Amino acid sequence: MRFLKNNEGFTLIEMLVASAVSSVILVMVYTAYSSIIKSVNQGKTAAQYFEKVNFVLRKIDSDILNAYWNEKAKNIHFISEMQSNSSSLNFVTGEFKSGRMILNINDSFPSTDIHEVGYYLKIDNKTGKYNLIRRSEIHYDENPLEGGIEEIILNNVESIRFEFKYQNDWIDTWDSRDKKRLPSGIKTSLTVIDPYDNKDFYEFFTLCNMSYE
Repeated sequence: MRFLKNNEGFTLIEMLVASAVSSVILVMVYTAYSSIIKSVNQGKTAAQYFEKVNFVLRKIDSDILNAYWNEKAKNIHFISEMQSNSSSLNFVTGEFKSGRMILNINDSFPSTDIHEVGYYLKIDNKTGKYNLIRRSEIHYDENPLEGGIEEIILNNVESIRFEFKYQNDWIDTWDSRDKKRLPSGIKTSLTVIDPYDNKDFYEFFTLCNMSYE
């Protein structure tokens, strides 16, 4: 009588080869997955960074655009000074609000809030880097350079500079107490360190609504 041997199944070598191939496939899948997650996170970081920078640029531009001036009011000033390689700027602006109900509850009218604002750099003692500060006070008084609430609006700022159109030249300081008016135009330059330690440079030009030559 003959007995047939059962040759079904895998040999040890086949099992080792299969395990090796599976390991390679898993490593490839994990690498691809990690790469996708890293790209998504980098994309989110970059998007958040540019969104914040754009918000800050629009805010500065809006505040300067609506700078308020009245030569008969002694407490209304527009003052910019150089501090090392950066500028500070303090002035009174009109910030438009969403609306206010007056007389007829069905009619909405735009309203403004006239108050002091200031922009300048301040060092972060924990990181040793500079933050861009926006100072805001709900009114304006005899001290145009101090008071109010300081808010960090942008981190890791290397420099901010304001330049002012004066006749045919650009100057880097302005004091309305001497010049008795607002500048006709302001150029703002901002250098920021992005999340990847690269320097980004931004520059824009703003015309004051209430300026005159």
